Order: sequence, then C-alpha cells, then structure tokens
Amino acid sequence: MILYIDTETGPSTRPDVIAYLADKHDALRDEEHARKADDIYKRTSLSGLFGELWVISYAVDDNEPITLVRNGKDPDGEGAMLRTFAQEMIDLDNDINFPRNLDAVVAHGADFDRGMLRQRATAHGVYLPSAISAWGLRPWDRANRWVCTMELWTGDNRSRVSLGDLALALAVDAPVKGQDGVTGDQVWPLICAGQIDRVASYCADDVRRVRAIYQRIMSARRPDGGV
Repeated sequence: MILYIDTETGPSTRPDVIAYLADKHDALRDEEHARKADDIYKRTSLSGLFGELWVISYAVDDNEPITLVRNGKDPDGEGAMLRTFAQEMIDLDNDINFPRNLDAVVAHGADFDRGMLRQRATAHGVYLPSAISAWGLRPWDRANRWVCTMELWTGDNRSRVSLGDLALALAVDAPVKGQDGVTGDQVWPLICAGQIDRVASYCADDVRRVRAIYQRIMSARRPDGGV
C-alpha cells in the first residue's frame, strides 16, 4: 500500500505568539520594521514551531483523496483536525498493518509535510502511528516509509524543483498546477478571506499530482513499467 500526502499551512493564530513576534522584531518602531515583522510572521507557516496546519489531504493507492479541513471558527480547530487525521491513520494501520504492508508515504518536499504533521501533533498531544511521525528515523532507515518525489527526481536532498514544474515536465495525467486559480502564495490570503474550500481543492489536487509523478518515476525504474 502507498499513502500520498499533502498539507497546507498558515502562520500562527495565537495572540500570544503574534504579540511575541511583533515585540521581538520591534514592529512598531517604523514602517520598514513593520513590513519585516509581517514577513517574518507569515514565514512562520513554514515551520511547525509557530506555523499551523489548515488542510490535510491524503490518498491510499489509486483511491480519491480524502481531505480534512480545519474549522477556522473553532479555537481548537487544528487540534480537532489532527485528532481526526490521527484516528484515520490508526484505523488504517489496524486494517492493513503499516510495518508489514505500508510500502511508502509519498510527498513532494516530504521533510516539510512530515515535520509539520509530527510537530503540530506533538503541540496538541496527538499520537500518530510511527510510520507517519517517523520519530528519530533517518532517511536511510528501513523503518522510514517517507519518500520525497523531489528527491526522486533530483537525485539528492539539496536541489529543488517545484511540484508544478515537475508535473508539467513529465506531462503526467493530473490537474495542471494553477489551473484551479490557486498558487502556494495564495493559500493564506484565501484562508483569511474565508475561501478555505478552494485551498482544500488545491491540496487534494496536489495529492493527485504527487501520485502521478511518483508513479511515472517509479515506472521508469522497472523493466515492466510497473510501480
């Protein structure tokens, strides 16, 4: 079994964290510092320390993606979403036995998605099966099921290629990146505008793109063209 995952994140919504960041970077001193502080605040979405999860989408093998969306009106919206995701992963583990039958957890920029899921689950005291959290596992450890499509393509963990560019280059059978009118830098503005449904669709399409890319790359590694 192969699990494909993508997440969408945003900066902290906690008033104490926002106040801490504003004070730390002296946002009120002048306009330039205010802009810098706002940029630093938005960049917290790239780390599980202060960043938060808003959408989690995953697909099992060739099934349609299942997408979990955070309730922005619920102060515990992120925690509730993570508990739902964790229970679904636990149920899946009980059904198929991850250690024996989970061949891979695939994501584009897998370190980011794995880190956000693990760190935000920890922040809320939510248990994730070890195949998902991958606590203490190195990329080369046999127990580590996570696979990065970016690294599969580039051949190392330093070079970068965007999911959209790679999907376009390989001409895979998946939604064209941006066709839905959403790009990565629009995720947080759309969430703030109450259009998280568009973000959820974008995230599900990313799962479809990741799956198509992975299958194309892996088919080229087998003489019979299979995955």
